[in-house]
Amino acid sequence: MRTQTSKAKLNSSLQYKIIPIVENRLHFARVFETPHIRTLLLRHCNLFELTTFLQRAQQREITTYVNVDQIDGIHPDEAGLTYLADHFHIHGIVSNHARVLALGKQCGLKTIQRIFAVDSTGLEMSLESVNTCDVDLLDISPALVLPHLVMRSPLPFIASGLLYTAQQIEATLLAGAEGVAVSSPDLWS
Repeated sequence: MRTQTSKAKLNSSLQYKIIPIVENRLHFARVFETPHIRTLLLRHCNLFELTTFLQRAQQREITTYVNVDQIDGIHPDEAGLTYLADHFHIHGIVSNHARVLALGKQCGLKTIQRIFAVDSTGLEMSLESVNTCDVDLLDISPALVLPHLVMRSPLPFIASGLLYTAQQIEATLLAGAEGVAVSSPDLWS
């Protein structure tokens, strides 16, 4: 299994399409050291510990999404999602769950439905289940399934998962992804 990231850099016009996946304070600090970042995704962290960083992101006009299926401290019900929007100034949510996405939309949040493709049948079923009224964007994972997706996606999409090199990210973007979410800070610049 490949776990090291490549030090090669992305084409500068593609750098703006990188979406850092932030999981801790160190990751968040790296976001502010990378001037081209316009959007970020929070997961596997406690938002209450990141309040100062969230305020800085808002000041820099960084669009912030929260994976509500993988976050501590907030329950993805109407009260929790309203709290995310009103107190943390979150722009949108990511979830696998249609009910949560519908609630997010009702709360005025942008919504990203995460689709994890295990096989072609699962990918087809997931794409057919997307409610385009409640979902603004898809997050397709792993990114390597993109060649099987582009012509069938009902919505614009980003890609994530199993990306270890700048070349893989560039290929993913050239395959039609609007952006690429990556957790390795080495791939953010």
